Amino acid sequence: MNETPIERGAGRSSRRERIWGIVGGSLGVGVGLGSALIAIFVEGADAYRSVPYPPFFTIRRILVYDAFLAVVIAAGAALLITAVIAARRSRFPRTDAAGGAGVGAILVLLGAALLFTRLFAIING
Repeated sequence: MNETPIERGAGRSSRRERIWGIVGGSLGVGVGLGSALIAIFVEGADAYRSVPYPPFFTIRRILVYDAFLAVVIAAGAALLITAVIAARRSRFPRTDAAGGAGVGAILVLLGAALLFTRLFAIING
């Protein structure tokens, strides 16, 4: 087997990096607004009182908010899987794999952190 180093810019596209930035930013704004709107209008949280967490976090049943967080985690996992596939099949594997993995990891981490906070509130509430 003969190994040769690749070029520094091989597998990268600045246009696709911008697209991944727009996708990540849009999904972040969507998740943040969706979380706030569901908490306020569906679950009845007070927009001005949430220390250390909103009171509806202590309710011991599955809420619409929980389903929303499950969708956020599933979307993040789908993006992570897409990143693995893009690493092998994309025309620009470095850009697409890094973009998909970054956006997917942030969504999974955000959804899991909020779900863990809700679980903590149920146990301590």
